[in-house]
Amino acid sequence: MLVAAGLLVTALVAGGVTLAVLQTQSRTNTQQVNLRSGVTIAEDSAIVQASARARPAVVSVVTQQQPSAARGSGYLATTDGYIVTNIDVIAGAGGMTVLVPGDASAHDARLVDYDCQTGVAVIKIDKVSGLPTLAFADPTALVQGQVVVAVGGPFEGGAVTPGYVSAIHRVVSIANPSVGQGVLELSDTIQTSAQINAGTAGGPLLNVGGQVIGIAMQSQPSTGTNGFGLNVADIQDDVQQIVQTGQVVVSSLGTTSTDVSPEMASLSGLAVGSQLVNVDTSGPASLAGLQPGDVITQLDDVKLDAAHPLRLLLRSQFQPNQRVTVTYSRAGVSTQTQLTLTGQHPTCT
Repeated sequence: MLVAAGLLVTALVAGGVTLAVLQTQSRTNTQQVNLRSGVTIAEDSAIVQASARARPAVVSVVTQQQPSAARGSGYLATTDGYIVTNIDVIAGAGGMTVLVPGDASAHDARLVDYDCQTGVAVIKIDKVSGLPTLAFADPTALVQGQVVVAVGGPFEGGAVTPGYVSAIHRVVSIANPSVGQGVLELSDTIQTSAQINAGTAGGPLLNVGGQVIGIAMQSQPSTGTNGFGLNVADIQDDVQQIVQTGQVVVSSLGTTSTDVSPEMASLSGLAVGSQLVNVDTSGPASLAGLQPGDVITQLDDVKLDAAHPLRLLLRSQFQPNQRVTVTYSRAGVSTQTQLTLTGQHPTCT
């Protein structure tokens, strides 16, 4: 984390404005910035170093939209051209062009696959090799208050936007990119003080080690935040599966649901968990007796909460064709049933 090494205090005095430096705690890994003769401040170089290491692997994604083009960012996950971005960047694209730092050629790109339930998308440029890449950070190391750095692609001049992790495990609603109306609910996102604009969106959110902790998402007016990110803990399985097999297949109950937070639960009288909105009549949940309005509170011995929402648990800890015990609440009564999960591509409904 950044630790303040100096505070510039501007004092209005007779005859003009003077600068005084109030020394606080000393830091390691610092560089000196010369303001003028006799006045310096110490600046932590971690952000500079992290962004410099990352910038060669951050690309610009230009999409053909109607009536004009739009642009965002992404980053190289493999040396042969697999690129991670978000679904907002590629939504509605009639074609995609990628600009790679240091490469004068524009590359045509194709969509490999995406996941509306986590918000991640993977695209590919062909006939390339030896490209620089970025690696995922340890998802368990993410903490509230840590420094985060958003980096944009070459179209944005490699723009660097520092900030802090304001909150984690946030639920954010975004416009549904598949149907042009309605919203999608993204669980377990990272709220950040970094200002994320349309050009930087889709690029990496980095820790000070230059590792990817999330994928930048543009600020949503309804959240009142500068920006947010897709949590690496939720997208890394998707990315690995897409790169290895070309598609995402996740375990499913045959339902759609909405998260019930502790705050919502206290106001509504529901249990904390995931409330079923729609239940496929031929799916495993329906066959096991679950109904719309039921709140799933636990799968096997794993309780649902903000850090373990249903749709992400189904990706990270359960597999298609696995037999599971579902604990759910109906009219205030907790009940258990067993069912066998199916496998399907995540839907955008």
